[in-house]
Amino acid sequence: VRVTDSLLHNLYLSNGEIAALLGHEMGHVLYRHSQRRVIKRRLISTLWEAFVYEDNDGYNESFGEAVAEGLWKSASYLGDLGFSRRDEYQADAAAWDLLSETYKDKRNVRRYHPNSVKKLLTKLWDFNGHDTNASATAGWESTHPGTKERIDALKEKWSKLDRRQKRNFV
Repeated sequence: VRVTDSLLHNLYLSNGEIAALLGHEMGHVLYRHSQRRVIKRRLISTLWEAFVYEDNDGYNESFGEAVAEGLWKSASYLGDLGFSRRDEYQADAAAWDLLSETYKDKRNVRRYHPNSVKKLLTKLWDFNGHDTNASATAGWESTHPGTKERIDALKEKWSKLDRRQKRNFV
């Protein structure tokens, strides 16, 4: 888990937003996103090696290899996009859940509100000037879902809570 000082200085994060950021990063650890990504890349590498094996039949197969490589890279790239996007939504939800579970301690002392996750992403969105071409807010070509889409997902999560659940956070 790594948090840069430029992120803290540029966004002027509150303690709740820092807790949300750390919760998000802990979500990646809890769901083993990095470990799964390493395993997936190794699997792709192994499959690729099997796909283009040399069969010693005396034919130059470079054209087929070139076509196969292009198809494989395209499929691999698109697969990585979905994987990363799912991971980011899952890490956001993990941060929300961690803050929700720890909002009130046994003495009923309030901690950090789960909406701190949405506030963190809103600050990031504002910092990027609502630019849909910025790396942190890019559309489907980015490895992360757009910041606006992640904010909307958290708003939806809040709207699905019933009144009793929302009162727990007052």
